Amino acid sequence: MKTAPMVKAAPVPVFICLIALAGCLQSGKSEMAKEEVIQKAWKAMFGDAKNEDIKSLVVEGYFHGSTVPNRMTVRRPNKFRNEVSSGILVFDGKRAAWVKREPDEKGNPLNPGILEPAHWRHFEVDIALLFPAFFEYPCQYSGRETVEGHETYKIHVDLPLGGKVTYFLDPESFLVKKRLVSWDGGAEAEFWENTITGYEQYDGVLFPEGYSYPGRDGREKGTYRNVRINGNPAAALFEIPDELVP
Repeated sequence: MKTAPMVKAAPVPVFICLIALAGCLQSGKSEMAKEEVIQKAWKAMFGDAKNEDIKSLVVEGYFHGSTVPNRMTVRRPNKFRNEVSSGILVFDGKRAAWVKREPDEKGNPLNPGILEPAHWRHFEVDIALLFPAFFEYPCQYSGRETVEGHETYKIHVDLPLGGKVTYFLDPESFLVKKRLVSWDGGAEAEFWENTITGYEQYDGVLFPEGYSYPGRDGREKGTYRNVRINGNPAAALFEIPDELVP
């Protein structure tokens, strides 16, 4: 007399995977590989340009109601210059300094000089706000997360000097919708949230129109204008003068 073949129980991890797969099939969703998300994000922002084709950008930023812009220049991957009403700040990829300072409100002169090391990481974050850091550094892809009722792809980057940025990308356009930013470093970092308000096209490149963020009196908005890609900024613009180096 024949007996029915014995069916062995599948190991628990296999069983769990089967349940997860069934859930994905029922929902009609499958997770995209991190590399594919990043490639699609690049194409959404820069079109057919290759990674090595984009070397620098210049942008004017208007924040806190100011009618006078900050003129920010990025030279990939980690050099930054910020020309503000009170002077000029430079990050050479390792250190940051005031290379020029205007007198204070009472007319007292202020001297240029190297900033405290704790502030250097702030400039990496400033770059990451203008040029998504997942194009430059290793990142963690955390799947999907709902933002304001809409699903997004979530990518987190730990910057070399300790800053942290989490990006939330639209799953259809692959453009960044929102960012969580920490300048603090360390495990107990506090994150500042900002939401992209739209995109503008500059010579075939899509760049944020600006972003909103929580301010003292409710949400405020910063605006970007006059974006220029590959303006070929001179290397000297990102150098800290020898006389300022201790």
